[in-house]
Amino acid sequence: MTDTTAFTLTVDQNKFVPPGTAEMAAVLGIDCRTTESAAAEVAEVIVIDRSPSMGGVKLAEAKRAAKAALDALREDAHFAIVAGGHDATQLYPGGGALATAVPKHRNAAANAIDRMTLGNLTYTGVWLRCAADLLASRPGAIGHVLLLTDGMVNQDHASYTADLDYCEGKFACDAVGIGIDWDPDQLKHIADRFQGTRAFIEDLADLTDYFTEVCGKAMGKAYGDVALLVRTPADVAIGSLRQVYPTLQDLAGHRRDLDARSALFPLAAWGTETREYMLDVAAPAWPVGEERRAAQVLLVRGPDHEVLARGNLLVCWTDDPVLNTEVNAKVAVHTGQEQLAAHVRTGLAALRAGDPPTATRHLATARTLAEEAGNRATARLIERIIDFDPGTGTARLKQGVSEEAIIAMDVGTDRTVRTPTSRTELA
Repeated sequence: MTDTTAFTLTVDQNKFVPPGTAEMAAVLGIDCRTTESAAAEVAEVIVIDRSPSMGGVKLAEAKRAAKAALDALREDAHFAIVAGGHDATQLYPGGGALATAVPKHRNAAANAIDRMTLGNLTYTGVWLRCAADLLASRPGAIGHVLLLTDGMVNQDHASYTADLDYCEGKFACDAVGIGIDWDPDQLKHIADRFQGTRAFIEDLADLTDYFTEVCGKAMGKAYGDVALLVRTPADVAIGSLRQVYPTLQDLAGHRRDLDARSALFPLAAWGTETREYMLDVAAPAWPVGEERRAAQVLLVRGPDHEVLARGNLLVCWTDDPVLNTEVNAKVAVHTGQEQLAAHVRTGLAALRAGDPPTATRHLATARTLAEEAGNRATARLIERIIDFDPGTGTARLKQGVSEEAIIAMDVGTDRTVRTPTSRTELA
């Protein structure tokens, strides 16, 4: 670790559990603080859907947003603009290369964006494969893709899957949908696969701000090749590790077992930011009153696993009900937010299946969980679909719910809030 970048790792848990309890959960908080001198080489590929449905105001706003994103690039960054149809057209600079973001290249790229016309079909996998090949021309750079689409993937499943497999681990991707004809599940899959986010821009006038924000964050990345390494005793099993802040994201697909007792979870590149993860382990019934380490957690980087920070997940079985019934506030809030997202998914599925009572019941529960977590943003999204009486806890489905409201709630539950609970750093 350099003196210009500092990582801290903290563990929130209640280590005391009733005798015989097998499962233990903890929230791992990671803070990264960097300075300008720690900035890494970065490369950005902006991919714009130009399928026929993108005509009119959608394409005009997409062009405006893409040109605004150019201004958010650092001059020493490398970039390319790709237009997506049944193929991937390299608008700028072309020839399989990336350009440096100096003024003359940004101006030329803006002109190329202005000349972009509509194509056909939505072959998203082809677009991402093109981005991967472009980023491969700068192998030392932290690669990022900003993907905009307004439709569902037309590509056949086999070739689409092959393209995503080809891109695995080569970049992070933030994906945004506009209009109401795209599939939130498809963008969720892309966001999870490439450790980015999905977004829905309901008002096209907000698209420029979104592009500027996302590209600006990509320019602040200082560290790639960072991972969480979890080591356990021989009789302890790692259940799962997932990101719970600032967005919900399952890391199961990124897990690499190094041996029977160690698992590595690669993380997306870091700038100055905070993320939180939930780790679950299962341990045997050790003797009551004996404290043991159920897992060692190391934040590492590089092929040699240089240790940046470390922490311990502890467990102690006790008969004391005062100790073993205490619920760690941070674990409780994040567990509630995961349950919130599950209730939203079930409620939306019921709504689309024509089952209003089931939809209302689950969305009302989600609304209560959002309030308990202090997640007012998600609560407001749910309130676009149900009328909720906080005094009685009763709810009813609104009439004429728009598809925009449904998509906004689906995507909005990805985002979580932090809790103000204290955290203890473990060296």
